[in-house]
Amino acid sequence: MNVEGGAMNVSEHDAGRPARSGSAWALTILTLCAFTLGTGEIMIAGILPDLAAAADVSLSTAGLLVSMFALTVVVGGPVLALTTTTARRSRLLGVLLSLFVLGTALSALTSSFAVMTTGRIAAALAHSALMPLFFGLAADAVPAHKRGTAVARVSLGLSLAMLVGLPIGTALGQWLSWRAPFAAVALLALAATGPVLTLAKGTPAAEEPGAAANRRAEIRVLAERRVQAVVVVTTLTAAAAFTAYTYITPLLTSAVGFTPSGVTILLLLFGIGGTVGNLLGGKLTDRSATRAACLAVAALAGSLLLLGATVTIKPLAVLFLFLFGAAYYAVIPAVNTRMLNVASRRARTLALTVQSSAFNLGIAAGGWAGGEAIAGGGDLRRLPLVGGLIAVLALVVVCAEHRGSRRGEAIGDTGQDAPRRSDATSGASA
Repeated sequence: MNVEGGAMNVSEHDAGRPARSGSAWALTILTLCAFTLGTGEIMIAGILPDLAAAADVSLSTAGLLVSMFALTVVVGGPVLALTTTTARRSRLLGVLLSLFVLGTALSALTSSFAVMTTGRIAAALAHSALMPLFFGLAADAVPAHKRGTAVARVSLGLSLAMLVGLPIGTALGQWLSWRAPFAAVALLALAATGPVLTLAKGTPAAEEPGAAANRRAEIRVLAERRVQAVVVVTTLTAAAAFTAYTYITPLLTSAVGFTPSGVTILLLLFGIGGTVGNLLGGKLTDRSATRAACLAVAALAGSLLLLGATVTIKPLAVLFLFLFGAAYYAVIPAVNTRMLNVASRRARTLALTVQSSAFNLGIAAGGWAGGEAIAGGGDLRRLPLVGGLIAVLALVVVCAEHRGSRRGEAIGDTGQDAPRRSDATSGASA
């Protein structure tokens, strides 16, 4: 799943464009699309044991599907952004949506791990380019002064994927087959294709000619220490969370002792925790992004370590699972705001693209780290402990950044920690 800022891909020449008729309908369709893509990315976490059994591979090997999806987004997003800037959006959307449907359907129809991997890579490649396009269409559908609200509305689909899509996908996998969630996501994407193409009909290319030259100038921003610090924190916190979350279903069933039906309810609880955490993180970020990040990352480290320590005590495991979800989603508005504060005026598009890549790189690293922790029959209880230790590393970096930010404010640094709530809280989901 991405740390989204795709609305910034819209060219500035659209700034005064009036709202299109049917903007509410357009945002609803785009929110559904975001929900579909978000669910398609994370649903494996709920069906991993059955999928591994069907493909005749180990649990840790099956978990690599999560890492490969994320790595494809990391690489594919920037490559496609650079190579399709002059393509007409309606044509590009048609190709990418078709690729996503075919890749997801392929995963549903096969029991071969190699073929399944191919399908997931195809879906991930489409995903990496579709989300920025959806945010661009959302921004075009409303007046310029409402673009932040439009982006937040579409981002809601990503949050709903965690809150609703994952539990429903898990339930479908338990009631019917592990193939059912893949089939459902493919059908949803297919159903949304027609309305999306109608919405995009007649829209121009995603960027004006010459944008690539501007982007080359923006690359210099990536050398700044503050930007690099945000990227490191984003990667480490995602890795910490997904070390445990990739294998959450076997962790809750085999290690904690819940039934498969109970896992569905617990995943819903995790999603509720994430929603609460995102709202709380946004409010804390209004005061100071770096301070909010310190608190959220500390809570993430503590909840993961305590989950690992109490995994055999069901009530405490449930409590720390909820806090795990809340803490991780509180990190998101804080790191998004910090990135916007230190880079947005010169390189907002590039900064948020890098932020998305950092998030997905963390997902891939977390899936790999979790697989290594349990490879060869290792204890599943190690997963939250390993994730907690990674979060401690993130805490060291973010606290150092907070101290540096406070020193910068004291001497009047223009990159100070000013809140930008409308951009920050429209961030991501897992």
